[in-house]
Amino acid sequence: MNKVYFTSLESDFAKALAKRFEKNGFEIVTETGINIEYFIDTTDYVPADDDRKVGEGLSKEAGIEAYEKNVCGPIDALDRCFYYMVGKKRACFLSSGKSSINWSAEESGYAHHMAKAALHQILTITKNALIERGFTFRLFDPLTGEVSPEKAADAAFVYFTRDRYIDNDADKSREDERNLLLRDAKGREIPW
Repeated sequence: MNKVYFTSLESDFAKALAKRFEKNGFEIVTETGINIEYFIDTTDYVPADDDRKVGEGLSKEAGIEAYEKNVCGPIDALDRCFYYMVGKKRACFLSSGKSSINWSAEESGYAHHMAKAALHQILTITKNALIERGFTFRLFDPLTGEVSPEKAADAAFVYFTRDRYIDNDADKSREDERNLLLRDAKGREIPW
């Protein structure tokens, strides 16, 4: 039985997504081991001091804390799983459209958003290094607070398990796994 590795099962979204995988015959694990087909990072850490508004400056401590929890921790966990991944060899990460440098209109929460934007860049480099070894990557925004955890988990399951999310079946260029995309729980592609 192939396994789905979760970095955490604390959130309602993570629990709902784990149930979807279990219903489809996967074993859920939170420890590194053999036969991991999917790596799913559910980290979405927002520091307590990350509420400053435009012009108030960024808390250095919040920035460091957000980077360590949202970037370093998940990348370390992925590094521990690489050698055990089989099949799809798919690495999936939670992110946020609010971290988009192209789409966000946020006026606070910069430490969290900057950490997730850094994660996007690191995953682009990682994807480029590992694509030839059969690894594929997904970024997903569950739209927490806007969409129920169950509906977000349904959308994530479909997005994570499809060979490539296709908006338009006539446009086969969208099947390119060489692109790292951010999709949200409504199926939209978010420019980042």
